[in-house]
Amino acid sequence: EAVEGKIKISIRTPIIQMTKAEIIRKGVELGVDYRLTHSCYDPSPNGIACGLCDSCLLRKKGFREAEITDPTIYLNTPKS
Repeated sequence: EAVEGKIKISIRTPIIQMTKAEIIRKGVELGVDYRLTHSCYDPSPNGIACGLCDSCLLRKKGFREAEITDPTIYLNTPKS
């Protein structure tokens, strides 16, 4: 029905303008337990984040910039 214009669709993106650090700080403020989350594109079979994919790297950077300890367990740490 939406194709015919009968249903109004609204997409909301409340965090789209926020940096990863801001999102992490907001999560902490709201009580998110980041130990229960990861952002990995290629986690191990038991759910451990790889630590090397773009998503893991962005998450690590976000925590660093937020000055909050990242509780995520990573399989690998990229070489400097």
